[in-house]
Amino acid sequence: MDYGQIERQSFKTYLAFSGLVLSFLIASFAYIFSSNYRVSEIRYNDDFNLDYTSLKKLVGSSIWLVSDGFSNEFYADNPTVEKIVLVRKMPTTLIVDVTISEELAFISDGRMSPPQTFVLYKNLYRELSYGSPNLIKVLITNGPVDDGFFEEIATFVLTLKKYPINLSNVSLIHNGSEVVVTHFDTLIDLGGPFDLARKGTLVGYYLSEMTCNGEIRLVYTDDGSNIKAVKNCN
Repeated sequence: MDYGQIERQSFKTYLAFSGLVLSFLIASFAYIFSSNYRVSEIRYNDDFNLDYTSLKKLVGSSIWLVSDGFSNEFYADNPTVEKIVLVRKMPTTLIVDVTISEELAFISDGRMSPPQTFVLYKNLYRELSYGSPNLIKVLITNGPVDDGFFEEIATFVLTLKKYPINLSNVSLIHNGSEVVVTHFDTLIDLGGPFDLARKGTLVGYYLSEMTCNGEIRLVYTDDGSNIKAVKNCN
C-alpha cells in the first residue's frame, strides 16, 4: 500500500470516528434537553417556613443541568440555612433537602438603647429575637466588639456542648475587654474574648466535673502555650 492509499484510509477512519462522536453528542444533547427530562415538580418541607422562590425558577429546566450551584440565591434568601442538597428523582422531580443552622446563643447588646437582642446561629447569622430561654445567654455591656467575636462565641458554645451542661444556666458577660462566665455560684474569668474554644475546654471541665462556689480565673502559662486555672473556691 502506497502513501496515498494509507492517507485515504486514515481519512476514512477519521471521518467514521468523527461521525460516531457527532452522533453521540447529538443523541446526548437530545437526551439532556428532552421535554421528558424537564423539572415539573419541586418537593420541599413546608415546616421550615423558607423562601423557595429562587428554586421554583428551575421548573422547566433540564433536570440534568440542575446542580448545587443553583443554590446561591436560595442561601441569600434564607440565611438560617446551613446546607441545601438538590436530589434528582427521575425523570421530572427535584427534591430539596435542607439543613437549618443550629441556634447557639441568645445575645443582648446593651450598648444600644433600647438593648438589641438576637439569636446567633452556627453559621454566624444573627437574627433579631425577643427571647430564647434554652440557649446560653451573652450580654455585651460595653464595646467595641472585635472582629471575630461572634465566631469566638460560636466555637465556645460548640465546645461546651461536648459536656453534660445545661447551657440555659450559663451566661457570658463581655465588658469590652474581658469575658466572664457565670453558672449558679461559679464565676469564671476568661480574660480577653479570644481563644475561646481552648478556654471552653477548661470551662466545660470545671462546670461539669468540679464544684466551685467562688471564682476561677483562666491565665496563660509563662510561655503562653497553655492555659491554666487559678481557683478561689469555697
